[in-house]
Amino acid sequence: MPDDLMITYRDSLPQPAPLEGLSSGERLLVWSLRHMAQPYASPARRGCPLIRHAFLQACGEDADEVMATFRAFLLLYGRSARQRPRVGCPGCQDLTPDERQLLRLLALAQPSADPTAAARLYALVEHLMRPGTTDGLMVASRAMAGALGAHGLSLPVRPMALERVPAPGRYDA
Repeated sequence: MPDDLMITYRDSLPQPAPLEGLSSGERLLVWSLRHMAQPYASPARRGCPLIRHAFLQACGEDADEVMATFRAFLLLYGRSARQRPRVGCPGCQDLTPDERQLLRLLALAQPSADPTAAARLYALVEHLMRPGTTDGLMVASRAMAGALGAHGLSLPVRPMALERVPAPGRYDA
């Protein structure tokens, strides 16, 4: 897992998006993603007990299956992405742009009454993934979204607003 995801440091992050407004499902995914991406997590170690505990709290007896679905989703996401996804370090209070896109992708993969959700999901996957790798990620993202939804962990579809950040040292008159 660590070879497919890259930890970024706070200095290299663009405009931060604070974690304080996230839903419980989003917090679970971001927190566990950051811990799974750590270089000290070896494949021989099947999982961190803290991550398993967090999934047990959220998903009950289905925790192992939901965790396995999340690992499969992350494996496909990391290996199929056009660029190596950047993940924040554990404890960092902002989301990276790649973490925001991952959450948006899973939010769009949830069953929805919105007729444009499927088209927006497909467009996002086409934008993020290399050609020829989109089908597997579509299946994995829908499976993960379904597993979360079955346990009451719905993800809100947040707008992809472009933040306008003033250049440092410049003043408009």
